[in-house]
Amino acid sequence: MVLKVLQTHKMEASWEGPFTVQERLGAVNYLIAFPTSNRKPKVYHIDSLKSFYSRELKVCQFTAQGGDDTEWPEGIYYEEKSAGGVEEVNLSMTFGRMQRQQIQELCTSYAPTFSATPGLTERAYHSIDTGNAHPIRAQPYRVSPQAKTAIEQEIQDMLQMGVICPSCSAWASPVVLVPKPDGEILFCMDYRKLNAVTRPDNYPMPCTDKLLEKLGWAQFISTLDLTKGYWQVPLDESAKERSAVITHVGLYEFNVFPFGLRNAPSTFQKLVDDLLVELGEYAIAYLDDVAIFSDSWTEHLEHLQKVFERIREVGLTVKAKKCQISLNRVTYLGHQVGQGIINTV
Repeated sequence: MVLKVLQTHKMEASWEGPFTVQERLGAVNYLIAFPTSNRKPKVYHIDSLKSFYSRELKVCQFTAQGGDDTEWPEGIYYEEKSAGGVEEVNLSMTFGRMQRQQIQELCTSYAPTFSATPGLTERAYHSIDTGNAHPIRAQPYRVSPQAKTAIEQEIQDMLQMGVICPSCSAWASPVVLVPKPDGEILFCMDYRKLNAVTRPDNYPMPCTDKLLEKLGWAQFISTLDLTKGYWQVPLDESAKERSAVITHVGLYEFNVFPFGLRNAPSTFQKLVDDLLVELGEYAIAYLDDVAIFSDSWTEHLEHLQKVFERIREVGLTVKAKKCQISLNRVTYLGHQVGQGIINTV
């Protein structure tokens, strides 16, 4: 790829290509050929070149936010194929051409991190300490035919993703379905009896007021939502059998952290706190809601890159359509914050 000055904006440049390296001329110069055009080969400095990698593609569209929700036809990047379909990443509509290009290139370089499929970290495991309690086994709740269909579909989806597997555990908790505001159905487990015999983990949760104060005066803010956050944390072996749930189609246990367990927030908060250790001057998190904040554009690009890199290192993924990237004001923990504003939504 060659970094070329734009004809219409001499002070701006964009990456073009891919082209072919015809010859290396010394330590830093290369002769670049343009096979698909009549242009003659031209010498470029190494600082104006970068490697091109071919990929299977999936369209992921950037959507401008902050006014009329205008979509930029050029605001498209590509990532490896997955079952998630088209993903939208929300950006500020006030960006100039160079800023759009910079943020698109940054997000594209971490494209696999933006996925509707949960990742799986090896940096944390969840345990369920029930002491000397005997196994607790319940019967499945009676549900409507529609609910049975929803449970069956959810079971199949989770089996395919490896979230659950068939079980022969002595433990069994029933399933409940909870509708979400966005129309999705949250598949939940009634772990009340299991939780009653689970020893508590008193790891402290962050103070939301202090988090909002950190964001309030920032000029650039990005928020990231980890894809089905809890499902990215594995259970240890003893916790798997205690997590077993019983349904009208059988008994299953979780391989990853299910919703509804006691100590769930503590385990997950420990993970995100460890994720952002040493980045606390510009990154915060309340459970799976991560926020990055900066006073300048240059700083924000650097801060985003460091957080993206840390997320990739620990094996987590981010749900693109719930992200807000590089906005002046964002909605975070039920408040609109940024540029000196903290308002309840």
